[in-house]
Amino acid sequence: MSLNPSRLLALVAGSALCVIPSPRPAHAADTCGPGDLFEDVQSAFTAAGFDELQQVTLTPQKTLRSANPFWTPTSVDSIVFPSDQNVTISFVYESAGASHALGYLYMSDLWARGYVNAQGDLVDANGNGVADLHEDLYNLAPPSGAQARPYIGVSPRCSRTFTSGGFTYRQPDLALNSSCASAFITHSDLTDARPGRTSSSYNITVDVVGSSPPGAAGTGYSDNGLFTRIPNLLEPAHASNNHMGIGHLAFLLTDDDSDTVTFQGLGTVTDATNLNDGVPDYDVSAYDSHGRPRASNPDPGITTYDRTVDLGVIPGGQEVVFFLVSAFDSSHNTDNGTVYPCLRRDADLKCTLHLRTPLNVFFSKAKWNLDQDFMGLPSAMSRNMGCDYDEACNHANPNSSPRACTLAGTSQKLCGWLDSSTRTRMGTLPYGNTTLPMAATTAALPGNLVMPHAMLGNVGPASDRWLLAFEDLPGGGDRDFNDVVFMLRNWAPTPGRVRSTVLSPAAPSCAIQQVYIHKDDAQDPSCASPVAINYSVATDCRVCSAGTCVTNPSPTWHPVTFDWNRDAVLDVSGTRGHQLCWKADLTAGSAPCQANINNVDIGYESGPAVP
Repeated sequence: MSLNPSRLLALVAGSALCVIPSPRPAHAADTCGPGDLFEDVQSAFTAAGFDELQQVTLTPQKTLRSANPFWTPTSVDSIVFPSDQNVTISFVYESAGASHALGYLYMSDLWARGYVNAQGDLVDANGNGVADLHEDLYNLAPPSGAQARPYIGVSPRCSRTFTSGGFTYRQPDLALNSSCASAFITHSDLTDARPGRTSSSYNITVDVVGSSPPGAAGTGYSDNGLFTRIPNLLEPAHASNNHMGIGHLAFLLTDDDSDTVTFQGLGTVTDATNLNDGVPDYDVSAYDSHGRPRASNPDPGITTYDRTVDLGVIPGGQEVVFFLVSAFDSSHNTDNGTVYPCLRRDADLKCTLHLRTPLNVFFSKAKWNLDQDFMGLPSAMSRNMGCDYDEACNHANPNSSPRACTLAGTSQKLCGWLDSSTRTRMGTLPYGNTTLPMAATTAALPGNLVMPHAMLGNVGPASDRWLLAFEDLPGGGDRDFNDVVFMLRNWAPTPGRVRSTVLSPAAPSCAIQQVYIHKDDAQDPSCASPVAINYSVATDCRVCSAGTCVTNPSPTWHPVTFDWNRDAVLDVSGTRGHQLCWKADLTAGSAPCQANINNVDIGYESGPAVP
């Protein structure tokens, strides 16, 4: 678009430079007439008009909007960042008999392996009634035949198989002792773990595979990967798992207690300290953010540095699924709130094949979990974040319980979530001096009678931090959802950048001498800490050779200083080039603040290039 007369008058009034506009000839190659400095060569914004859009999105209104650097997911069941986010995770609290490891997966990796369909539902490609993801977690697929699948790892530790429901399966290494003794029981009499059927009169006959160690596990209950007690599929790709791992491990051990043991010796790494101090009991910094051993430890020994792991940049648009590997005794006792995980269910959701193992995996995406919700609660389970945890609180009917707390702005009461010492710890500097609000955090029900195991609580006043907490027993245990707790934080927002495509035709014998630019941008009225938007122009935005031009990754940028009317004229004659582009760098403040670039007008004058 061309500059309007009022803008031209304002520019002339506010600057000593006066350019009389005149019709400009077409910018054909090697035509170097003076042209019209004020003829706008930037068309309406389109995706094709930019070489780079980082942390910036193109709106339906054809404006550019910065991504909210402090966006927080609202559902633990679907964690998708809309833009690149630099995320850290800090250990907050652990109080459990089990030993745990925490990691995460990218949905795109699961989709690429064929584990999920477009809706995120698990796939059973070999048709044996067990989802392929669960099958590969425990390497249940038989070594041969129509249902065979590649072993996840270098080689099986055990070679036993079993037959159930007309299909052959491999007995899982993670559920067998050091001698690989057979652990398959057919037609076992067990409590039906479907809701309303937990009395003995509803017992069912069901197959069970696997065992639990009666004492120290020794070399048993292992699939011989990078870490012997983490399913190979959930490890980072490594020679020890035949490069078949797709997981990222943030914390290998969450023990923070007064002893130096893990449950039956099943911890991923050794518990190295008996201090209960809000720091995991192992040297976290000896491993990178994917769980691989570092060649050089930046912080040897166990220090407060080990409380936090920098996960790096989580790509925008990627769904992330967290998982907890819990090592504990396996039992099927609904009176104590536990059931064996269920590998296969019939059309009525009755389990036909149970897994018994001391190593259970729980996902933040509840519908992927293996254990059944035998209570079948009619609504989601919720806790009050700002209320002290009290085990005497009646979480099934909190409104009638004197131990529950009222949610802010309502008359509804909910039982507390975290104990007072944990809430005090969160009020310290390492956790951003966080005060938990009197607000609900919820474990959503997946709708298929599967037990949810994770809760997500948005706790930051700037929406830059959230708590992720797990219930660690199959069947739900006491359902307090605070056995192990972490804080995730968008600690260092990734700066935004816009870079236009080249806006001038190729003219090898010409050089741009002057550039005019006008900006129209704005920020949300609620911005407490503004976004700094810095513009630059360059005239050597492509590199050409033998008639082929490619984007110049490092052109000579000229910073733009705008006048009171958001106009600027730059002398760029010192840079030889006729490939014009502009960029805007957006640096976020310390609080949520979004900016719009509504329009940019840019024009130029060129002349013969000086040899």
